[in-house]
Amino acid sequence: MGKGNLNGGNRFSRRRLLSIGGVLAALGLGGGFLYRHFSSTSPVKVESFITQGDGSKKNVLVMTGSARKGGNSEVLASAFIDGAREAGHTVNVFHSGITPVGACLNCDGCWITGKPCVQDDAFEALSPLLEQAEMLVFCSPLYWYNFSGHLKCAIDRMYPYSRKNRLRDMKVREAMLLMCGESMFPRSFAAPAEAYRQMLGYKRWEDRGRLFVTGVNEFGAMKNHRALGMAREMGLNV
Repeated sequence: MGKGNLNGGNRFSRRRLLSIGGVLAALGLGGGFLYRHFSSTSPVKVESFITQGDGSKKNVLVMTGSARKGGNSEVLASAFIDGAREAGHTVNVFHSGITPVGACLNCDGCWITGKPCVQDDAFEALSPLLEQAEMLVFCSPLYWYNFSGHLKCAIDRMYPYSRKNRLRDMKVREAMLLMCGESMFPRSFAAPAEAYRQMLGYKRWEDRGRLFVTGVNEFGAMKNHRALGMAREMGLNV
């Protein structure tokens, strides 16, 4: 009988060890998942909000950052655009992922030809829109915890309008930021949120709203998403 009890105890111990091991493995996987998403971002506070406009009609330029036609961030931008146009605003759109501009060359050739930039690319289509716009709206997917490279290049090329010897300037006085990404954690958007905040301060633009949409990655994930109503409301309140 004693031997039987000993064998039973061994079986119980093995089951218990396997159970504990399974729990520890699950905790390890979960902890690793949380660590990747929390440790890879800064402590910058990330929050979505909308502010009320003054009722005046504006010229709005929406700059998108995805090269995926009909992708989640493009759907998000479309909801905003629909709201803004319904409210009577003039809305232009520049899809930096579909008509990409090259990176800034840091050549200091701004305005030497009478144009903002010496490069002959899609920026020639973007620059007139920048000069007409009273509000800029950035809409990008989250790529490696930041803006997409397409949108970042377009933003970098705005440099001629910040030079002291500029021939012309932008009329922009207000801005908004809309982003979406696979991560379930708002803090994953900390880097672009901070870059946007710094741009606001440098250019003295008024922050009119931000929208960070988590948990969307697969094509079509944004369809019927509740965030589309928020984006449309942001457009209505331009």
